[in-house]
Amino acid sequence: MLNSIKKIARVLGVCLALPFFLWLPLGLLDAVPSIVDVFGMGGLRYPTAVVIAGLVLAAFGFEDF
Repeated sequence: MLNSIKKIARVLGVCLALPFFLWLPLGLLDAVPSIVDVFGMGGLRYPTAVVIAGLVLAAFGFEDF
């Protein structure tokens, strides 16, 4: 039971964090608008919170992997 929960946490955590990791180099190449242009300096806490939540979920899922 716990293994299936950890597998779901792995996938969900990586899926939450991955778009923002891909957005960084694409934003630097002007392929997409920069994350700062979209959220502003004050709004960067929201995507940051999503990425940190995804990484915490993935860390729980990959514990004892």
